[in-house]
Amino acid sequence: MQSMFPRQHRSRIYLIIGVLAIAVLAIAGVFASRLFTRVSSAAPGTRFSTEYSLAFSDYDGNQVHLYDYARKVLIAYAWASWCPYCASEISDLGQLKQEYGDQIQIVAINRGESVETARAFTNAIPDTSGIVFLLDPTDSFFKAIGGYAMPEMVFIDSGGNIIYHQRGPIDIGDVQAKIETLLHS
Repeated sequence: MQSMFPRQHRSRIYLIIGVLAIAVLAIAGVFASRLFTRVSSAAPGTRFSTEYSLAFSDYDGNQVHLYDYARKVLIAYAWASWCPYCASEISDLGQLKQEYGDQIQIVAINRGESVETARAFTNAIPDTSGIVFLLDPTDSFFKAIGGYAMPEMVFIDSGGNIIYHQRGPIDIGDVQAKIETLLHS
């Protein structure tokens, strides 16, 4: 069987394929190194100091810092109205807040949307009483935790240490188990 390409063209094709393979591997290596760096920025056991100093605003325009919630178990939840999981998860978090009351604090930090968009979205969700809704117009929280999935949730103990970082959709049973661990440790 004779090749479709003459011998002199085959060597060029192999060279092009080789160069493309090296380029793909180099790009994958760069992506993997950035991904590792992002994950490690909010790794469990690290101090949550930079993120505590970030400033947000509530729906009424009041400035809020995460350090305002120091000395409590804190769940910080990054969300957006375009996230397919966020409405049901915020409702679940509201139910957990009602169950645990003052033992925990839940802040839901919107990723760069207007107050009108954020408020319209959360007003349509049942069981949100007790959740503090914050606006982050520059998406600084998501960047600070090395976010890359939606939604993302960070559990912070009363000493300000990141205990767990959940990327992507949550399971409410897992969240409840983490809360129990934090409260009884």
